Amino acid sequence: MPILNSRALKVTAVLDPAEVAALPDPSTGRTVLRIQVAGRTVSAEVAAKALRKAKATIAQHGPSEVAVIVQGKLVGESILEAGLVAQVKVPKPAPSPEAQ
Repeated sequence: MPILNSRALKVTAVLDPAEVAALPDPSTGRTVLRIQVAGRTVSAEVAAKALRKAKATIAQHGPSEVAVIVQGKLVGESILEAGLVAQVKVPKPAPSPEAQ
């Protein structure tokens, strides 16, 4: 089997919105998140502004209506160049009568 090279291993971690909402407000410009998945713990340093925006989105729409993700480059046990985003889930449109 051939071996291919890659410049980076990118990762997307889906977080629990309720846990993100319960985080304390950051007091510095960046904050470190520790994320557990499949018995492994990785860390990601994200902008405090992104965390505050995510918490505001969750407070406005509720945890069940928001998806929260961290994305970045996985290097060892760290997600580098990490970004945190909270997006409101868009409901799927009902199928039209002629589609049935």
